[in-house]
This record gives sequence, structure tokens and C-alpha cells, in this order.
Amino acid sequence: MPLQYEPYPGIGQVTRKVLRPSRQPLVRLQVVAIWAFILLLYLTTKSPGAWRAFEIASAVAVAFFLYPFVDGPFRLHSRGKLALHAGYQIVQQPSLDPPSFRDAPLQSLGFEYAGQIIEPAGQRNVGVRLQLYVHEKNLDSAQVAEVIGGLRTIPILAFKSRFQDDFAFETSDGSTAPMFPGDPNHPVFRFPALRSTADLYRIHRKIKEEFLATHHPFMAGKEGELAEFIARAESAHQRIAQCGDYQLSPEGDRYIPTWRGAFRQSWLLAWPVKHIRQLRLQSRSLKQAEELGMPINVKVGRVDLATGRVRRRT
Repeated sequence: MPLQYEPYPGIGQVTRKVLRPSRQPLVRLQVVAIWAFILLLYLTTKSPGAWRAFEIASAVAVAFFLYPFVDGPFRLHSRGKLALHAGYQIVQQPSLDPPSFRDAPLQSLGFEYAGQIIEPAGQRNVGVRLQLYVHEKNLDSAQVAEVIGGLRTIPILAFKSRFQDDFAFETSDGSTAPMFPGDPNHPVFRFPALRSTADLYRIHRKIKEEFLATHHPFMAGKEGELAEFIARAESAHQRIAQCGDYQLSPEGDRYIPTWRGAFRQSWLLAWPVKHIRQLRLQSRSLKQAEELGMPINVKVGRVDLATGRVRRRT
């Protein structure tokens, strides 16, 4: 069966997460618990007062869960912005200091540190720090990124292969479902259940085998790969800016969300839509790993051939 993938710009595209009360899991749980308690009270007593309380609780619960679908687009439309350019910069740092926790596993696989790239926190209130590694023998690179926004730092690992005809693909452990149309010439395969660097690279190499019949691998060396990442990130940034979700601000110094973009992005980030999309991404990735003959044991986060045999028997 041919591989199925969804194009995506890459690990640098992140949307700010604002934890308002309606987005806090504990608050949502409390609302559901109160509603369920009042329902149980009515079923037990059958009193008019309990029914009235149940009506009020139901109205409040519905309003609570629908509020983000109304408030979110207005907030994003009035406050959201996207910089004119991606803003990635190469850091003049000959060695990795302090070393990333991925450094030793990558070196054991034959990767060498190439350099560091940063996207300073600016108009999106999100910063990205990325270390790039290259495997000159296998003609592959690895991107170890930290997405820094607010109080959260999200680590993401991606392996990348480029080819002479400008086609490229990535294999990532990112768990975020894509929000924007990507470049069909640069797909990203996601396996969020994997926690093993070596197993993620094994799957990447397995996927690469399917492209070798029609594409020829290519690598530009350490400096060339750093420059290529910045160029590709800028291209992805401009593709997002032109996808219809943004328009140039009156001042011409940034992009601002259109009403279409504000509603679309806010609804994709609202609960439970966001979590449903993450579950679908997880399900697709597990199925894809099975098709590659490298099933993933979700409990341990590793490729486990025994897991695949058990699933086939059941």
C-alpha cells in the first residue's frame, strides 16, 4: 500500500496556546461533575426544584463549552499577528553547549552536530531553538527543536532527507496536528507515540526506501543544510501568510488574521476538536507504522515487532 501523508510546513510552525478557564482540563472536569451531580439529584428525587436546577446547570454547561467557539475568533482577529518573515537566525556556536539530551543517541547513530538556529520570540510570542545534525554517510539530517512559549517548552525531534529534485521529507515525533496547508514537495510523517530516537530513525530510513526509486539523495554539508533549513522555513512561513487565513496589516509591518482564519484556527484549537485531531493523528501514525512493518508499542514508545504479530492474530 502506498504511503499516506499530510503535507505540513515543519516543526517551526506553532500557534500560541492561551490557557483561559474554558481551556483548562480541571475546570472542564468540574463543570461536567457539577452537571452530573445535579442530574443524579434530579433522577433520585424527581422534584420540580431539582429539575429547575438541572435546566440551569445544562444551560450553563452548554454556554461554557460553546464560549471558546465564539470568544476565540474575536480574540484572535483583534490580537493575532504573524511576522512578515520567519526570522530564523544561525547562532555562531562551533560546539553544542550545553549538550542536548538527544546528542548522545544521535552521535551513536552517526550524526554530527552542525550548528544551532533560533527564532527569537517576537510577534507570535513563541521562540524556537533548534540544533541541526548531519549524517554525511547516509545523507540525512536531524533537527532537535525546543518550542518555547509562556511556561511551556515542547521538545520535537525530526529526521530529514533531501533529494536532487528539491523534494524532501521529514519524520517527526511531533504530536501537533497540522493546521495549515503544507508543501506537497516536503511532507512530514508524524509518529507521536515513539520515544526512541533510534526507532524514529529506523522508521525514517524505511520510508526513505520508498522514495529512492524515483529520487536521488542529496546533502549540502553542514553550512549548506543550515542555510537550506532557513530558506525552507521562510518559504513555509510565506505559504501560511498567503493561505487565506491572514492579510497584510494597514501599516504593512505584519500579517493579521482574516475573519475566516480567526474562526478556522480558533475552532481547530478549541476543545474537543483539538484533542480529536490529535487522536486521529495518533491512530493514523500507528496504522502507518504497521504498514511499514514496524509496529509501535504505545506503552513503551518503541518499535516492537511482537506488537504487530499480536495485532494480526487478533
